Parts: sequence; C-alpha cells; structure tokens
Amino acid sequence: METSVTLEHGIQLTHAYPFNRRTEKVSLRKASGRVLATDLASKVDDPRFDNSAMDGWAVRVEDCTQKDTRLRIVGTSQPGGETPPPVSSGEACRIMTGAPMPLGADAIVMIEDSEEEEGTVRVLGKARPNFIRRKGENLIEGHIALHTGMQMGPAEISLAATMGHGELEVVSRPRIAVISTGDELVQPGLSLTEGEIYESNSFGLASMIEKMGGEAVRFDSVHDNLEGLRESFDSAAESCDAILTSGGVSMGQWDLVRRLMEEEGEPVFWKIKLRPGGPPLFGTWNGVPLFGLPGNPVSSHVVFIALVAPWISHCMGADPELGPKLADQVRVKLADPMKGAPGKLCMRRIKIEAGEDGLIASVHTHQGSGNIHSMVAHNGLTLLPPDTDAEAGDTIDALWCGLALSSACPTASPRWRSARSARAPRTPAPARSTSSKSPWPRPLERDCRSPSPRAT
Repeated sequence: METSVTLEHGIQLTHAYPFNRRTEKVSLRKASGRVLATDLASKVDDPRFDNSAMDGWAVRVEDCTQKDTRLRIVGTSQPGGETPPPVSSGEACRIMTGAPMPLGADAIVMIEDSEEEEGTVRVLGKARPNFIRRKGENLIEGHIALHTGMQMGPAEISLAATMGHGELEVVSRPRIAVISTGDELVQPGLSLTEGEIYESNSFGLASMIEKMGGEAVRFDSVHDNLEGLRESFDSAAESCDAILTSGGVSMGQWDLVRRLMEEEGEPVFWKIKLRPGGPPLFGTWNGVPLFGLPGNPVSSHVVFIALVAPWISHCMGADPELGPKLADQVRVKLADPMKGAPGKLCMRRIKIEAGEDGLIASVHTHQGSGNIHSMVAHNGLTLLPPDTDAEAGDTIDALWCGLALSSACPTASPRWRSARSARAPRTPAPARSTSSKSPWPRPLERDCRSPSPRAT
C-alpha cells in the first residue's frame, strides 16, 4: 500500500480499478443526465425542407425592388398543411413560421412590413432571403451530432428528438454504496442525546453520486465495531459496483475502516497530499473498488470532487469535455490573501464572481473542515500548489463548483476545465485553455512565498 500520494497520482491509481461498465436502452423521457453509450446520427435532414423563419409573405426578390409594391395573394402556406401554390411574378403567398416555401419564392417579407388589401398585399419593407431556413442547414441525414460519452441535458435530448430518435443507448447507472461510520451518528429528524450528532455525510455524498449519473445506495450508519462494518462491506460488495465510506480512515483507535481494509481488504493507497481531506483510503473489498473518505463534512465533499468524481466519469467512459463532472477549472483573481499548505495541494473554499476584468474570488466564512456551511456560502475551491501562499490581487487556478458555470463558461478539461480568465466589458467568462492535459495548478503570476506554519 502506498502512502501520502499526490492527488494526480491518486487519480491515476484509482483509474486502474474501474467498475464493469454496462449499457441499456432508455426512452427520451428517461434520458436526462444519462451518458451516451454510442454515437448518434441524424435520421433526417434538419430542416427537412426550406421553410420560413417568420410569419409574413413568400415573395420573389425581383418583385420587391420598388418601394410600396403591390402583389396578388395566391394562397397560404402553413405548417403541416397542403402543398402551397407556386409563386409567379407579381404574386405573394401568405406564410407562417415553419411552413414550407412555395415553389418560385426566394424571400420573406415580414408581416410587420406589409398591409393586406382586397386580395393583394402592399409591401412596405425589404424582401429578405436570409429569413428562409434552408433544407439541411442544421443537420444532414447521417451526420453524427451526439457523441459517445456526452451527458444528456435538455438541449441534447431535444436534438436527439429532432434527429428522430425515440430511445437512446446509454451507460447504465453505476450502483455506489454509501456507508457512514460512527457511534455518535443519528439520523436527521430524530432526537439527540448528549454527545450525538446528526449524520449528514451520506446525504451529501449520495447527492453528488446522483449528479454524476450514478445510483446511490445508502446503507444504515455503522457503529464502531468490526463485525458490523464487515457485514456492511460484504453486503455492499455483492450488490453494488463501488463502495463509499465516510469516517474511520485516520489514525485513531476507532478508525476501523482503515484497520479492516488493512487486515482483510486490498488497500492501494492511504493519505493524499491534500488540504482539507488528507486521510482518504482507496482499495478493493472482495474485488469491488472502495473509497474511504474522511468523516469531516467538508473533507468528504472535497475528496469526492477531487478524487471520486473523476474516477466515476472515467469508468463511465464519459467525454472529457461533455461528460458528467462536479467542477470546472478556471483562473481567478484573489480579493483576499490565501494561506497555502506545506507539502500539500490547498483547496480552500472561495466565492467566485464576475468582475470587470475576469473572475474574482473571495472568502466569506471560516475554513474549518467541519463547517459544511462553507460549501454553501462558497462556489469554488482554490488550487494552491504545495508550499505556496497567495496575496490579494494574485491570479491563481481554482475549481468552480455549482450550477452557475454551465451557463457562464463552456466545458473543457478531462476532469476540470483548464481555463484562463478572459477580458470582457460586461460579463467576463473564463476562456479555453490551450492545453487540457493536466488539471494541476500552475505557478502564480508572481513570485510565491513559502506558506507560514499557521497554514491549515
């Protein structure tokens, strides 16, 4: 068993122990959040025929060169209706948005630029050829528009429907067991006695599993005894593709997850050079991958984002740019100084907001690893290299976590986005990095200092 590995090396080690990827067919209605298992080609041209982008009149451009032209109305073209009559010189056909273009017409006059009078239309504005949607301008039949490894969102599902697919072959959701450990844990909603706390980690971890496209299987919390823990491990290994535990992985007398794995499991590594979240364990139990996460709520979340999420995405065969992930790598300018960690990658919680010249990061709560509220008050994590402090005004790498990034910044990195802040006058967004090979922090854009001994 290796000890005190870098996060990058830890990710590499976990990738050597994937779960067995399976596929299944689902209807479009059930495809949200799923990962495509095959490329998807269009069954039709899109559009299927030339059609109007506006309500108005289908006309001939040559008939509308003079202002205040009058044309004879020959009929109507509407979506799903009969074939419209052809348009000859001096004629116009009433047309609705999405309706097919009549033979002979080569432009659209908007209804706002016209007046209808007793079987004729008075043209008051331009005839616009660009208001015609041309056959196949979006997709040609046979074109692959959705690719293996993409995560299906609303736009992707709509496109699949447009392409004529009623069901999709997707990666089956991996079943991942979630097991919290500790005598002090009580389920939320019940009464507490002295020394007890509400169990929270399994709920947060389960939510992240679901967001990654997996199926979380929450087990009852296990008290601090080897027999109960062994039974839970055995049961989880029989029914699930992977096991996720919370607590019991440090060096204390009651850190039984680590003890049981060392005595009866197959541990691969223990401890990562990471703050917070240093003591995680990874290995296999009865051949099933097992992640032993720290018990502190923030630490468990950080380790999941940094280590478990990339592993799930890898095992599902997800596209590096378009597959499921929980964070995107960006460049941020610090509004506050940041203490690093001796010998460890430092992932402090930060709030990332758009500034005039890029993304700005600030701190709004204390950084204790037991303060899960700090994960709500912030939407990002620093990627401070080991032995590095940062000053206010420095630009550093960070992870942008949360929903806002999907609309503000396109995806780019195998695990997180490799990005640099872009300059924009109003709503700046991080630009694509020229390289997505590594998600690891680059040096700050100044000379860095060694962290103080107080760094935590």
